[in-house]
Amino acid sequence: MIEESINSAIDAIKANLLRSLLTALAIIIGTAAVIAMVGIGTGAQQAIEDSISSLGAKTVSVYPGQKKRRGVTGSWVALWLKDSDALSKDSEIPWRISPEMHGNKQVKFGDKNANFSIYGVQPNFFSVNSFVLTKGKLFSENDNFSRKKVAVLGHKIAEELKLPEEMLFNKDIQIGGHTFKVIGFLGEKGSGGWENTDERIYVPMMTASTRVYGRKWINTLRVQIPDGTSIKEAMMSIERVLRREHDISPGEDNDFRIIDWSQIQQIQQDATAIFTALIAGIAGISLLVGGIGVMNIMLVSVTERTREIGLRKALGATPRAILFQFIVEAIILCVIGGIIGALVGTFIYFLAASFSELPFVVPVLAILGSITFSACVGLFFGIWPAKRAAKLDPAVALQYE
Repeated sequence: MIEESINSAIDAIKANLLRSLLTALAIIIGTAAVIAMVGIGTGAQQAIEDSISSLGAKTVSVYPGQKKRRGVTGSWVALWLKDSDALSKDSEIPWRISPEMHGNKQVKFGDKNANFSIYGVQPNFFSVNSFVLTKGKLFSENDNFSRKKVAVLGHKIAEELKLPEEMLFNKDIQIGGHTFKVIGFLGEKGSGGWENTDERIYVPMMTASTRVYGRKWINTLRVQIPDGTSIKEAMMSIERVLRREHDISPGEDNDFRIIDWSQIQQIQQDATAIFTALIAGIAGISLLVGGIGVMNIMLVSVTERTREIGLRKALGATPRAILFQFIVEAIILCVIGGIIGALVGTFIYFLAASFSELPFVVPVLAILGSITFSACVGLFFGIWPAKRAAKLDPAVALQYE
């Protein structure tokens, strides 16, 4: 009976293909919306995790702040290289300090030129931030102290200049009017939140300070916390050292900001999850609306096939067989709509990921869940039309025009 009901349902769908497609349209739209939004939400969460993990599992950042006296915001207070030295010399916690000095400069090589972020960093920056060298070498402490004009290029610099890496390796490039020798290339890292880390050029800190930017204040202090030390404990120690260096009296507010990226990650993930659930819920409502449409069309189908139902009953079909046939037809119709919707939703998510550089992670559970939910919609909304068909009197049904 199951095989016969499935074959009969497929034949009925084929016989009214356009009507069946329009019936399943709401299911298709609802399922596609659910898959697309869940996929985009999953990709966004993955991007957040990748962005935070690129900074290191236990990393906090220190940024400049503003001086406040008696609740009144005053002038901007910079971070200095001496702040980095003070943290490095503090032996209470064996953390690793990586100061960063950056800005935008024009970069030229031959007739090629573009504007890139130029980062002045110390040699330990690459290990603190988990960068991988793919070609050449990194600059050393000696290069930093001797203010050598050497540069390590991010993964996409050569691509942006429309040149192969081989043409740039061990060659001189112009950075802000100064000549630098390219000594290495970094592996792909991806977006770091506000900009793509692969589109940066890294030079020694002291070289950037004296030759590129002509200043001693820095933009960021990155602190990698060792295992066995809590982030909260490390943040309290950083605060103690910097308050001492900045001569901040007890009771006064800090003139710097310490950011725990793990907390930011959790907040962003929670917000993304809530937004995704909200949109998926709205899309789920359209599935229910689609179910009502399926029920209405199935009722029409029962009316149109009244003589067929009467003939089946006259030939010995039981009410149970008729009931099962129409329920199976509703389920198949919704499952087909769910499968098409899942394919459309996945394709929309793929396009969104391609244009926004979100990671593409196929939401398998969401796809299976949506198709299963579509089948349940077909079962639920197909019961009433199926019961109506099963209750038809064969003698009356055969006389129906």
